Amino acid sequence: MNTVSPAFIATPMTDEMMDKLADQRSISRDEAIQSFLKEERPFMELGRRGEPEEVAAVITFLCSDKASFVNGANYRVDSGAVATI
Repeated sequence: MNTVSPAFIATPMTDEMMDKLADQRSISRDEAIQSFLKEERPFMELGRRGEPEEVAAVITFLCSDKASFVNGANYRVDSGAVATI
């Protein structure tokens, strides 16, 4: 069994989160996203939300014959959100 662990992907759920943050701070959604990234996800090296297609590409790979020997793996699709040593 393999798993995919996405983080901060551009979805209606994160849109809603960012809209609430924007309203609280009286800023735009884009400013809220940048603020959230700086304050809450400083290890996301790309400095942006991921796209659903980027998560789907990993899932497509895992469902393909190209991943036939992959087992017990967790693919983090998170731009480095979970920093490791």
